[in-house]
Amino acid sequence: MNREQKRALALVVSMSLAAILGAAALAVHLLDLGSPMPLILVAAAVQGTGVLVCLRVRPDKDAVASDERSKLIEKNAHLAGFGAVYFFVIVASFAPIAIFGENGSLPVTWCPALLIVAGFCQAYAQSVAILVQYGWSGK
Repeated sequence: MNREQKRALALVVSMSLAAILGAAALAVHLLDLGSPMPLILVAAAVQGTGVLVCLRVRPDKDAVASDERSKLIEKNAHLAGFGAVYFFVIVASFAPIAIFGENGSLPVTWCPALLIVAGFCQAYAQSVAILVQYGWSGK
């Protein structure tokens, strides 16, 4: 397993687990079962740990760090990330109309959150694309 695969795997695992914990926190909040804050804090810690692991993966000690195949995989992964962000922006643009109606309003304070979620979509899609193109098993 090369460096990019290790980084991608760390991001996919941490983001998936953080998303599951975030969904559980939302369910706890909506069902009024208590405070969702512990789940949110654990989700943030998991995500932060995944990012730290991603940043701490050491470069390969091989003589060749990347070749034409690696560059093509990286290019395709960037395109997949761009496609995910583009799709998210389209969904995020039309979802408020479907949810609130044509005359509804959306708080302006949600706009920075949309940018953050778009960044997470890009990182997740790019990491999954790297793992799929290299192969999940790391051969």
